[in-house]
Amino acid sequence: MLFICIVLSIPVYGYCIWSLYDPEESFLFFERWRYKETPEVSDLQIKLIRIGSVFAMVIVTIYIIVVAVNTFRP
Repeated sequence: MLFICIVLSIPVYGYCIWSLYDPEESFLFFERWRYKETPEVSDLQIKLIRIGSVFAMVIVTIYIIVVAVNTFRP
């Protein structure tokens, strides 16, 4: 179970790190086809994207730690 959890969390960490460094592109990920012109992302949206990605990384890390503790507990 721990291996599956770690393997499935790798894309989540990758997306969250990408969101931290390039929030405009991650905001339009799989959504760019809906717009004729690239919409402007406000500073508040950028801040919320970054806070959300940090929050997601913290939650996933806590989940991995809980799964690891439950896996190795006798």
